[in-house]
Amino acid sequence: MKTKQTVGIIGAGVSGLVTAKTMREHGFAVVVFEREKELGGVWASNNRYPNVTTQNTRDTYTFSDFPMPKHYPEWPTGVQVQGYLTNYVRQFGILPFIHFGTSVERAIPGAGGWTLYTDNDGIVDETRVDFLVVCNGVFSEPNKPQLPGQDLFEGTVLHSTEFRQKHLDAARHQKVAVVGFAKSAHDILSQVSNVSKKPVCIYREAKWKMPRIFQGLNFKYLLLHRFGESLFPYRHLFGIHKFLHGPLGKPVTAMLTKGLGKLIAAQLKLKKSGLLPDKPFDSIANCSIGLTSDNFYERAASGEIVLEKGEIDRFVPGGVVLKSGKEIEADQVIFATGFRQVVPFFDEQTSARLRNQKGWFQLYRNVLPAEVPNLSFVGYNPSLFTPFTSELAAHYSAQYFKGQLNLPDRQAMRTEIALHHDWLQRRAPHSNASGTCIIPFSFHHADELMRDMGLNTRRTRNPIKEFMSPFNPGIYKGLTEELRALSKVGTKQEKSLILEEA
Repeated sequence: MKTKQTVGIIGAGVSGLVTAKTMREHGFAVVVFEREKELGGVWASNNRYPNVTTQNTRDTYTFSDFPMPKHYPEWPTGVQVQGYLTNYVRQFGILPFIHFGTSVERAIPGAGGWTLYTDNDGIVDETRVDFLVVCNGVFSEPNKPQLPGQDLFEGTVLHSTEFRQKHLDAARHQKVAVVGFAKSAHDILSQVSNVSKKPVCIYREAKWKMPRIFQGLNFKYLLLHRFGESLFPYRHLFGIHKFLHGPLGKPVTAMLTKGLGKLIAAQLKLKKSGLLPDKPFDSIANCSIGLTSDNFYERAASGEIVLEKGEIDRFVPGGVVLKSGKEIEADQVIFATGFRQVVPFFDEQTSARLRNQKGWFQLYRNVLPAEVPNLSFVGYNPSLFTPFTSELAAHYSAQYFKGQLNLPDRQAMRTEIALHHDWLQRRAPHSNASGTCIIPFSFHHADELMRDMGLNTRRTRNPIKEFMSPFNPGIYKGLTEELRALSKVGTKQEKSLILEEA
């Protein structure tokens, strides 16, 4: 009896869990290493701030074959998402394969596989696997700036992932400054403004945000479908996209996006608050489409949230000083400044083959490194519906490990990566997530993975409805069976060719 090949998986968040489930469906044995004591990744209790919710609606932030419970609200809380993931691992029998509280310290490539050196509370172990999937996520390492004078500061300095209920309670009697303009910054400011007078938002640039409910219409009916995505030009234009961004269609597309921006500016009172972005609305297509947080824009317009455009130069005992010279009093400074993409378990030689001099990951389709065999990355393609695109990347990885993925040669892969990064540099020079940016082109990315695997990108008999309706992961259910069927057809064709040649 042939022994199953083993896939090692680093991380038990959304991407690691769907990878474990998918690899088992494809016939692999799996072993999952999670450094935390619980599953969930960004949704784990020690990573989420109070009352955090998804940016996606309930029915779009799911795996293809495991919908969220109907009693969940439209925007589930972090607690509910972790509950959903817990039910997922129980449903598909993944839990026994997860090693919690176990960090991968070193991942060493060798002939035909990898050797992983792990640490669990000081107990060092060695595990041999045939293939390795990195699922530690692009949101795993908080970016917490270290600034001059921080040791003199008499208050508390946190990253948004460290903000807890105790800090919110303390804010009742404190002055709070939040650094950043992402959803996490707005969420925390909204909550702090419920209990504290005039918290301060320190930001470099005002960016466009989408209201959850726009003119009475749910956000998902505006942008979470193929038509919404097609309003922004992808690097490859074909079919309807070529028309929409060609001589005839471009004026109409520009009118739609410009009109949408005007309506959003009016609804959020951006001129009154001074938060009207300098860039046009179509600049929202810059690797992250953030949703508004409850009461943030209303309170910014009324002055209940104080806005300070600028950057922190240094800390002082009673707060921070901006580069403009203005001093901001604060007892709590919370950095909602995003994350760094790190893979500390690889040695210097392997890292040099994975990332270029700018630190950008050299991944074909955001999944496969051209220069390192038996390795893939899942979750380094975060999208507007990450559970599903991670699921696709897991299938893509499985097909690669089985030798059933029709890939170009290494040089062609390198060329494609370079072309994609060149386009990304022009489109989003300051928010590229180390070259892993997908948003807002989630459907384009999914279609590329599907085509590479030989799967049909059209999933229903009604292409117009599929183009205009909000994303439904359920129409992709059963991809493992589809890939098996393709493999059988390929095997029969190969056998037929051999017989003909004989």
